[in-house]
Amino acid sequence: MVVVTSAVAPRRVRPPQRPIRITLDGRSIVADAEASLTAALVAEGEWALARSPKFHRPRGPACMRGGCDGCLMRVDDTPNVMTCLCQAHDGARVERQNVVLSPKLDVLRATDWFFPHGMNHHEMFAGIPGIQGLVQAFARRVSGLGELPEKARAARSNVENVEVEVLVVGAGLAGLEVARGLAAAGKSVLVCDDRPTPGGAARGLLATGALDFDLDGALETLGTALRCETTAFGVLEGGDWLLDHPRAGLLRVGSRNQVVATGGHDAPATFPGNDIPGVISARAALALLDQGVLVGAEPIVVGDGPHARAFAAAARGHGATVRVVHAVTSARGLSTVKSADVVDRAGDAEHKVDADAVVHDAPPAPCFELAVQAGAEVTHAERGYSVRVDADGRTKNPRLFAVGEVTGARFEVDELRGAARRTVAALLAQTEQP
Repeated sequence: MVVVTSAVAPRRVRPPQRPIRITLDGRSIVADAEASLTAALVAEGEWALARSPKFHRPRGPACMRGGCDGCLMRVDDTPNVMTCLCQAHDGARVERQNVVLSPKLDVLRATDWFFPHGMNHHEMFAGIPGIQGLVQAFARRVSGLGELPEKARAARSNVENVEVEVLVVGAGLAGLEVARGLAAAGKSVLVCDDRPTPGGAARGLLATGALDFDLDGALETLGTALRCETTAFGVLEGGDWLLDHPRAGLLRVGSRNQVVATGGHDAPATFPGNDIPGVISARAALALLDQGVLVGAEPIVVGDGPHARAFAAAARGHGATVRVVHAVTSARGLSTVKSADVVDRAGDAEHKVDADAVVHDAPPAPCFELAVQAGAEVTHAERGYSVRVDADGRTKNPRLFAVGEVTGARFEVDELRGAARRTVAALLAQTEQP
């Protein structure tokens, strides 16, 4: 058993529920086995977890859903692990990668100052015999996203075959509402989600009391039909779907109908300095708070979405000095946010304020890719491409349904629940047909 001393990690708002020990670049730290590796590192004040391949700029977690490169690290000798999706486990060895000299002082960070307007190493010294090849070889050596594993991973030959009436991809609010409705009607359902815990974008709202949703009831109804840390990554010829779990292996799912409830990709911040560690989406900040970690003592919050409002209120409840602004025009800092230029209210002049995090909230871009692979059509709107559905959630593929933010819907609880109910009714009618 790990003994936790009275010294609390600088950003942790509660003691670890199941304390364990992991190492970061050889340094031992306390983590929570109920949370992700990223949460353990941010709790220690470690924001710069990765480096950009070309300019070696520091990168930090920005989305907490496996959609950015800010938490790519080497874990137990396996490179390029999304640590936000990796549950902390006792003895885990976590290392920064793509670093020259040291994690705190990567000498190739200087490249950014020598080439402030960018560079194209493919054309550098082009035409000079012998030189161009040396430059390209050097660029290939120092860039990239980590070294190969020390030994090859054993081939996985175990494939579990499962037959269900409906496969639901995504265990957020919309996906769980559909799955619970079908399971309550006696239909066989399998729900998968690539995150370690269910709830999706709703989970952070639940943790702060900003959302009324019976997550425990949904999980009890589904039981073993819910599989987390399980990624749906392909549709085979014939209609079977391939799922992958990092430890359990591959899963081949045959189903009469499928429901894609994959939500949306967090919209990136759109100001200079948006890639500095500590610039993070409101959904990601809530995900960390759900895991017991507050992103900063003096965060700036920009945006008026439900996740921004919930984070601001919860952070104040934990003693943070929160500044809610109309806009952020730039952020500053090297390995983490130190200050930002803000506009407090529309029409005001911008001014500089100190801050240790910038939390932004904007409508997400729908995660349409998997649905398209399965035969859906998309339509383009302001937020990007979304899956085209009819009133019941049916796509161009009559066996495939989509519900929630992947269809371009807003994160409005009543709207999502209404769409889920219509999809359940349509699926029940369809599964009754011979």
